[in-house]
Amino acid sequence: MASGGAAGGGVVAGSAGMAGSGGAAGSGGSGGAGGSTTQLTPQQAAKLMSPGWNLGNSFDSSPNETSFGNPAPTQSLINAVHAAGFKTLRLPVTWTNHIGPGPSYTIDSAWMNKVTQTARWAVDAGMYVFVNTHHEADGNGGWISFPQSTSSAMNVATEVTAVWKQIATAFQSFNDHLMFECFNEPNEAGGGNTPEAQTDLNLYLEACVHAIRGTGGANATRITMIQPVGASPIEAGIRSMQKASIIDDPNLVISLHTYYPTNFGLSTTPYAWGSDSDYTDMKNSIAQQIRVWLPTQVIFIGEWGSMSAQATPNRTAHALAYAQDTTTANLVPIWWDNGGSGSSSFSLFDRNSGAQKYSGIVSSLVMGAANGLAMPNNWATKP
Repeated sequence: MASGGAAGGGVVAGSAGMAGSGGAAGSGGSGGAGGSTTQLTPQQAAKLMSPGWNLGNSFDSSPNETSFGNPAPTQSLINAVHAAGFKTLRLPVTWTNHIGPGPSYTIDSAWMNKVTQTARWAVDAGMYVFVNTHHEADGNGGWISFPQSTSSAMNVATEVTAVWKQIATAFQSFNDHLMFECFNEPNEAGGGNTPEAQTDLNLYLEACVHAIRGTGGANATRITMIQPVGASPIEAGIRSMQKASIIDDPNLVISLHTYYPTNFGLSTTPYAWGSDSDYTDMKNSIAQQIRVWLPTQVIFIGEWGSMSAQATPNRTAHALAYAQDTTTANLVPIWWDNGGSGSSSFSLFDRNSGAQKYSGIVSSLVMGAANGLAMPNNWATKP
């Protein structure tokens, strides 16, 4: 998401191209260091990773992890999230203010240490962790931008390579609970899923994946997440992403951001979600669209959720149903939590104490994931 928790470019589920209105440790154990002897396949890992939670508006803040008003992350917060039933931590990181000039583009070691420490807390707790480059690529003024001239795009790809080599090297000793995500909602300023943007994004994705794989060791096969323009569940962008030269890498997974349906998930205008048609449309958005476009790939819903402006009972029912529907279709839902308060907050946890703000939403979300994991085609229905 964009800074402050608003939607980033290209998140259009429910309004463009989507139906609708509007702790178990895997192989390698839970230790933070040391490569695992038998790496999980993406298919195996996905069954252990649902549900997930985003540490949003922390390391993706600029210029530092408290700039968006949240306190610095703590081990006790991570432990509380895991204890609540979340298996995966998505760790959004904005690197722009911590990168030196070219050609080396050296990342500040103090910043890198903060990020790796937080990831280690989660991995040591038994969680899976995605580390990404966040606001560099979502139209918020970072250095990854498009569409570009050919020469400019190649310059960006060169920086992508340099930065991702450093990130991959810093995490090389982590076991297979640590994973990478190339970008976040990669989008040109103002949005747009143009052919030029798609071409440039494929170039950048190739640079990112090749940089990670080139560091060798565990990174040669470490699970890595990529996404289409804007991370949007739009067929044209998904089809373009599938043309990238790295798409046949067996350890790549796909990320989409949905906030489905947007007139509920991304709106502060109350919507009484929960009718029979709401449940049917939710199922169809996954079974008849996402799963048709990506029938076999491992898919993560890297961001979804609802704002506190919506009625809590509706949010609770929606969380249970969406977690169930995504997991029964072999998708992994990762809730967007931006901390803070107010009508546009997605926050489920107090960032200081780790206490749950909405225990009903949390427990329903976790239950929904369990329901969906129990069997395929176990779609949620109106109570």
